[in-house]
Amino acid sequence: MDSVLDKKLLGFRQIAQEKLQHILCSIPLDKDLVIEPTLIKPLEHIVGASWLKKKGIDKIYKFDSKNAPPKRKQFVYLIGCNLLTFKSALDQISSYQSQMSSSLMIAEADKGSKQYHVIVFPLVLTSFEQLLEEEGLHGLVDLYSFQWDFIALDQGLLSLELPNVFADVFVRQDCSTLGSIAQSLRIFDMVMGKPNLVFTLGNNAEKVIQMMQQIQAGRKSKSEEAKPTPDFSAMLIIDRDRDYPSCLLTPVVYSGLLLEIHKFNSGSLTIDSAGNKIRNGKLTILQNLDEKTTKQEITHLRMNGSQDLIYQENRYRHFSEVIGLLSSQAKTLGLEGKMYSREMKLSEMKDYVTNKLPKVAAQKKELFKHLLLCETIVEEIGANFEKLQLIEESILTNTNRKQILAYIEEQLAADAHKYNTLRLICLYHITIGLTNEDMTKFMTAYLNAFGYQILTVFNSLYQAKLFPDTTNLTKIKKLPQISIPILKTPFQIEANKLKLLPSDVSQSSDSVVSPSSPTSPTSVGSSKQCPSYVFNGNYIPLIAQLCHMIATASSFEDLNNRFGHLERLRLSGQKFGPKTFRELSITSAKGDVNQILPLKGKPIFVFVLGGITYAEIAACRLVESLTGGKIVLASDSIRSGCDIIDSVVGC
Repeated sequence: MDSVLDKKLLGFRQIAQEKLQHILCSIPLDKDLVIEPTLIKPLEHIVGASWLKKKGIDKIYKFDSKNAPPKRKQFVYLIGCNLLTFKSALDQISSYQSQMSSSLMIAEADKGSKQYHVIVFPLVLTSFEQLLEEEGLHGLVDLYSFQWDFIALDQGLLSLELPNVFADVFVRQDCSTLGSIAQSLRIFDMVMGKPNLVFTLGNNAEKVIQMMQQIQAGRKSKSEEAKPTPDFSAMLIIDRDRDYPSCLLTPVVYSGLLLEIHKFNSGSLTIDSAGNKIRNGKLTILQNLDEKTTKQEITHLRMNGSQDLIYQENRYRHFSEVIGLLSSQAKTLGLEGKMYSREMKLSEMKDYVTNKLPKVAAQKKELFKHLLLCETIVEEIGANFEKLQLIEESILTNTNRKQILAYIEEQLAADAHKYNTLRLICLYHITIGLTNEDMTKFMTAYLNAFGYQILTVFNSLYQAKLFPDTTNLTKIKKLPQISIPILKTPFQIEANKLKLLPSDVSQSSDSVVSPSSPTSPTSVGSSKQCPSYVFNGNYIPLIAQLCHMIATASSFEDLNNRFGHLERLRLSGQKFGPKTFRELSITSAKGDVNQILPLKGKPIFVFVLGGITYAEIAACRLVESLTGGKIVLASDSIRSGCDIIDSVVGC
């Protein structure tokens, strides 16, 4: 069943090819492609250079606003939905037009063929049409919208690879991209069949469902018999802001830590020997410029289990376990070479050199790559990791406030990081709440470190619900700074209702893990029975808990007992629209739900609006194994906590 479903999910690639082919084939004659660099990696998942050649593309150039490619033939620009990028493309086109002789322009006009075509991913906005007219290029440039929908980055992991969704939707409150997401989810329903149950949690998730319904209403209705049998029993669409701790906490799984350090684009990790996220986020005077500029032989890592067996085996493991396994594997490969070289006959040695040796050499090369990545993780995170884990645990449990605040102040004074220090402050605000005095203190220290030119970052954090309102300081409630447990915060009350906080780590070591350094060996991998292991036993990601509760629910009453307190959680089905559980409990729709439940062992589709983390993915993979079901995860992008804060700072 899983293999059939995974193959069907790859069908979105063919749909994207058909859409792009329709655009390119509508443009006659040969053309050159000018593509924005950030779109190259995701496009490689859809088509290759040979495919583009067959569709009339002669040469391919990277888009550079400062250096225009030579004008040989008609141009096809492929750019993201950014007005400044579009303006740069139009400036290049205007420059080409000014260089053309009037006789050539008349000849082209007589032919009726346009020389410039701009494909905008994922959609052309009205502002683009207006800018085209303002630049005097209306009628000379054709605009096209193109969206590749879901890209399979790994088994059971899909991404729309839409840039800046979190910043646009949750910071700027710009919902333009929600229409594209709704369109992709509608195509998902057409290919996979509409799930029997659809759960939504969050304002934007509700808007997406409403848009899907409006799109569907605009099409001709089909009979019930014509609807395909759904491949997924349930769908969950959730806003990123409904579970900020899952992206603000420091993960302990291998794949999550890789994203904490290196840049990630469409399933490919970029390893830069000159710097990384941790180093580049520090003040210049704190960056270790004397560090060896290593003979880094690796520049990228494909984070796909089918293409990297070592990654497949270790991607969701606790990092401390990964180090031990890789070390054992390195010793085994070293011993294997010695074993084969002893007392070999000439024919055996020839066979070994021809067949075995290249495989061993390839394995050693891949192993070296991962050992080098592990070394970087230890160097950049290991020294401070254990203390940070204890601080994050205290923040989640609302204990040792004095120690927490002292740690944050120490970081701002001695080891300030542009993103990760803010990340810890935001986690504190989400879970406990910042007082007027502490907020002012942190803001002042942060701005003294990185400059007052980024003062607006705190307003952007406020818009994303990650920081208090800085314009209303006097209204912020002052809380006592004491180091003993106090009354539970709203976050804790809500988290305890959903059992997101393991109650007693020390007494339940068989189900969760105790805090440990990423460099110290533990038995985490063999004994983990709780999704909280992805955060060292401190917190269970919300989507993992929701999936577990949905998959194991036996009836509507069971679901109502688990989710009835969530006022923003809505449920819709084939025969009823989105309703809260309170509304459903007094209607006949609960009978329809009972006919579908239980879902044990049936596939569930999860879409996180605003970016998903590898910690959440790892937690859901454990839920899969515990429930015996299948969970396909999707989002507009895969992010780390550092990326989330970076996108806010950049607003």
